Amino acid sequence: MKKSTTFLIIALKRLLDGETLTDLPPAKNSNQYFATIKKHGVALVEVWKPNIANAGQHKERSLHQTIENIERAKKYLESLHGIRH
Repeated sequence: MKKSTTFLIIALKRLLDGETLTDLPPAKNSNQYFATIKKHGVALVEVWKPNIANAGQHKERSLHQTIENIERAKKYLESLHGIRH
């Protein structure tokens, strides 16, 4: 399994578990994984938050909590695992 797929699986599992994410350590560019998730039709709630340590901002992301979106996220996660329906 490719690293990029592994990071996508980790992100989707954590989002489905109800976590709010800002990044995916140790991924170098977490934004690309969130963009890929959105390209597959999974809606994320994205909110800009101020950084504690400096004047910058970061995005907090969580899964949009609708039945359809949760099912879409689960199906995408299954496809990453190679599960077909």
